[in-house]
Amino acid sequence: MSDPFEGRGFPRPVLIGAAILISFTIAVAAFVRLTGIGKSENEFAAIAAERELHFREINPSTIEVIAEGQRIALLDSNEDGFIFGVLRGLGHHRKVSEADIDRPYIVSMRVDGRLVLEDPTTGEQLDLRAYGADNASAFRELLQAGHQESTSPSVAVPATGLPGQPDPAR
Repeated sequence: MSDPFEGRGFPRPVLIGAAILISFTIAVAAFVRLTGIGKSENEFAAIAAERELHFREINPSTIEVIAEGQRIALLDSNEDGFIFGVLRGLGHHRKVSEADIDRPYIVSMRVDGRLVLEDPTTGEQLDLRAYGADNASAFRELLQAGHQESTSPSVAVPATGLPGQPDPAR
């Protein structure tokens, strides 16, 4: 295969055009970052309901979810992989930030229907709608677990069931 530029240099106008384009892009990005003009903000609506959730690892494949000082669910890594993945990512961010690992996460339902998971130690907020309806419903069930059921002080969910769902064996 022959080289189309053999014996000739790369076309100078193309290099100048690329340099101008790159410089313009950097200048626009710096302008937006410094002034905030043109920056898109993802403001969340007001909170309709929220709950602090503590996640305590029982073993590598089981996590206990605690709210208001009581267990509301047991999560299994095979059944609740999305929640495990999200917690793994947020936990890593806490370690990198050297933040308190034992502080609760906050799951909240906004008045516009968005479900948001927030890590108050790092300020990270996840709009769970972005992960799909099924994945968001896993956290929605944790938000509602224990509230919609009986007034019993503790609702334990078997590791084989979905969080907040009644045990079919009962």
